[in-house]
Amino acid sequence: MAETQHPSTETTATALPPFEVLFTRYEKGIFNLIYRMVGDFEDATDLTSQTFLHALRAYDRFRGEAQAYTWLYRIAVNLCKNHFRKRDREARVEVISLDAPVIADGEEMERDIVDFSHAPERMIEGHDLQECIQQAIMGLSADLRTVILLRDVQGLSYQEVAQITNCSVEAVKSRIFRARGHLRKVLGPQLRPQDADETPTTPSDPARRTT
Repeated sequence: MAETQHPSTETTATALPPFEVLFTRYEKGIFNLIYRMVGDFEDATDLTSQTFLHALRAYDRFRGEAQAYTWLYRIAVNLCKNHFRKRDREARVEVISLDAPVIADGEEMERDIVDFSHAPERMIEGHDLQECIQQAIMGLSADLRTVILLRDVQGLSYQEVAQITNCSVEAVKSRIFRARGHLRKVLGPQLRPQDADETPTTPSDPARRTT
């Protein structure tokens, strides 16, 4: 079920609403998207602020060719991409063999690799399931993660997702198909029978920090 409700029509550039209206209406949805994209609360808070700062600076040039919320989502997605590039540049490259032992206190130990497909029943209820879903989403590539969140969590149309990601509708559908397939493969054994045909992409909202 989509978390963010979007109006079917929105004021065009001839009568743009005050920017504060857009912030109040879409700040939560933008934060939730970014949080699930980057998987870190502090980074998501910072990127959400950057999104609305960029939008505010460009708002007088917004002509209403697209809906305001798709315009905001596009800014957010582009900032996330820049964040990933910066993180990749700064990260130290370390190749780890999953078969190699872990050295702890001078002793060798087998590497513990999470395998959700064999998780015990107690680990797939409530909050634990939501954490598994979020980790599965983070296991997707950035491109697949973006489209599945925009479509299945934010509730945007294929056309809107295509506009935000600057892809064709066909490319968007292909990526969503691949993303759903991956999530079902990873999480399928943990889903209740009635959920098997649904895309498991709706972990609960992260709590926002009040200032």
